[in-house]
Amino acid sequence: MRVSGYLIITKSATLCVIGILIALWFLCQPAYSADNFELKTSGYLNLTPGGVFHVAGSQTGSSVGIVPEGEIEFTSQYRLADGTILALRVAINANADVGQSFQGGDFLIPEVSAFMIGKFGRFEVGERAAFPQSLVGFTPSEIAFTAAEFGPESGARLDPDGRLPPVFLQSGLASRIDALTYLGYSERFYDVKSPKLIYISPRINGFYAAISYCPWTIRPEGFQITHTATPTGAAGDPFANAASPSAFNNLLQTAVVYNHRTEDVDLTVGTTYSRASPGDDTPRYLGQKDANSINAGGSITLEDTWVFGASANYDGFSGTRPGLPPALRRDPFGAIGSINYAEGPWVLGGYYQYATAPSTTVTPARDQVQIVEVGLSYLLDQNHDLLGKGYYTDLKAYASAYYYDFETDSDQSHSEHANGAALVGGIRFSFF
Repeated sequence: MRVSGYLIITKSATLCVIGILIALWFLCQPAYSADNFELKTSGYLNLTPGGVFHVAGSQTGSSVGIVPEGEIEFTSQYRLADGTILALRVAINANADVGQSFQGGDFLIPEVSAFMIGKFGRFEVGERAAFPQSLVGFTPSEIAFTAAEFGPESGARLDPDGRLPPVFLQSGLASRIDALTYLGYSERFYDVKSPKLIYISPRINGFYAAISYCPWTIRPEGFQITHTATPTGAAGDPFANAASPSAFNNLLQTAVVYNHRTEDVDLTVGTTYSRASPGDDTPRYLGQKDANSINAGGSITLEDTWVFGASANYDGFSGTRPGLPPALRRDPFGAIGSINYAEGPWVLGGYYQYATAPSTTVTPARDQVQIVEVGLSYLLDQNHDLLGKGYYTDLKAYASAYYYDFETDSDQSHSEHANGAALVGGIRFSFF
């Protein structure tokens, strides 16, 4: 395939990336504040080139590509006399995937919500993922205990289940790996958008709790404005694509977290749980069974330098997939251990992940993956003032090596295997 054939960004993807760049250029102005009202803007731009070398059975191959992504966020806040904050927030995102065997892009509104913060905790309603990690501001959308802190903090990431390195793989293999990697990271639906009602309690003696309810997951990615689909079933891809049911009913998510901080130690432990009923787009061959997922884990930070994390998922309450041979009916399970080290502008780290579950392909099978990733980042601007007074900025370079070992078994005597390594590096600019 000619270079010009696979490194040309589609028209819609180009418009998405240009649009976010224009927004970042014109909207990076100091926050507006008048008495009790405040309007803030924040955002980021990630640019990640990378490549992969892979082996699947007797086949070998390689590919390269680039993943640009940007987001701009607007938050308006009004503070009442008793300190209660009323707020509205909307995020606008543009992203693209461009490479030898893949090409796609999106322009969307991933999250929009209204929330209220006070002594009572935090109430929120809108289209967003659950859960906010704190009462203040519009924080990361998951409660998780393992991380690759050298990578981008938002968008497609290098974290477990961050889904950035698999972008460079063949689509079928990537979809099978992505279907597994939430196992060990957080409960199954942690990143699903769609309309939600969320409550987070205030912290009491280090404990806080969260609960979220979504009637139906009609828009797992948020409001899509334009979309260019990545081709599936590319030539030479030995693996069938995993089905990705998007419609679930009565999604309930809960969490309980404990945090203890001293001058030298920051300890967090907790658990998250989700339950949902199957929706209309669930393939018949998967069976009409409820989805139950529980995660538990913890992290500890020592002297703001070393960060250790571990967590595990068990989805065995969800029932067994019909047609799966008895020998392959092990419960869905995943576990992750991570370690990060920060010194000055440098961050080094990595993680190991194991995950196994029945596949969501037409042919009943059990999938398993093991992943090892190591990486580092360097803070390019240590003054955090690239936009001048009124903003805090980050500009960092990052790189990682991501190794995967994937295996699928359809019966006791036959299995397919693939492994390989993805090398990525990039630049991230963010501001708030």
